[in-house]
Amino acid sequence: MASNTYQAIGNKEDVSDIITNIAPYDTPLYSRMGKTRATQVNHEWLEDELGAAIPNMNEEGYTYSTVNATPRIRLNNYTQIMHRGVHVTDTQEAVLHYGLRSEIAYQMAKQLKELAFDCEKAVIEQSTKSPGSWINVNGAPSTTPRQFGGLPYWIVTNVLANGGAARPLTFDLINTALEMTWNAGGKPSILLVSPRNKRVISTFTAGNTKYMEGNKTNKLTHMISVLETDFGTLQCLTDRFMSNDVVYGLSPEYIKKAFLRNFKTGDLPKINDMGRRMINGEWTVEMRAEKAHFKIEDLDGVVPTVG
Repeated sequence: MASNTYQAIGNKEDVSDIITNIAPYDTPLYSRMGKTRATQVNHEWLEDELGAAIPNMNEEGYTYSTVNATPRIRLNNYTQIMHRGVHVTDTQEAVLHYGLRSEIAYQMAKQLKELAFDCEKAVIEQSTKSPGSWINVNGAPSTTPRQFGGLPYWIVTNVLANGGAARPLTFDLINTALEMTWNAGGKPSILLVSPRNKRVISTFTAGNTKYMEGNKTNKLTHMISVLETDFGTLQCLTDRFMSNDVVYGLSPEYIKKAFLRNFKTGDLPKINDMGRRMINGEWTVEMRAEKAHFKIEDLDGVVPTVG
């Protein structure tokens, strides 16, 4: 049995779950995304939606009628290879250290957390997707990397923009975005915001903003802000990678991380007097029911004065 976290990480063959759990408050979206499997670098899935309600009444003895079945939509996203690595000289590994047994194990623990940050940043910021390509540079083969599309790429239906003119984030603006999403069939449960916009939300009236305790210990009480709206409650998640000019309303049950290759750690070949370790994996974002989410753009990120 492992006696410390460094040994536990080193002994675990599949570290994808560690990436999810190692920094849950610093990677709130990635940590909440469900996990599924990709089998190709071009990960595809099918999406369907219900038709609109119609007046439905028929006379006695009516004749049956049918309509053409609506075809499902085929969507895709590309897998993206992520990698982190570190090296430590054999001498540095051998000497005694304050507060740790192994320098390379300590550095790998840092790499795991930094890779979790990379994942969160990619989901929130990547606005394009690319299949990558093989190219020739001076006759030698090379590649451009594949890239998956994140939230900015996928959320295009329920978008409240202001023509590029900055405006304040208000409770009414969030309610309007929720109404738009509700009419499209969605019901977001998470509001993803920057630290600045979390401060803006904290200025909303007490009747709209409440707090609930979570993860209480003897040293720390983690408070989660909950926004009560006309369309249900929204859990407000503060994310260090969110910009001040946008907020997202999300239904996390429809956003999954699809792994072609789970994150794994390994030793690299010995080529000099140092130890080298790496972690890598390949995954993409599977965005289902895009209409279940919303985006509010063109925010000014100004905290109003409450007097």
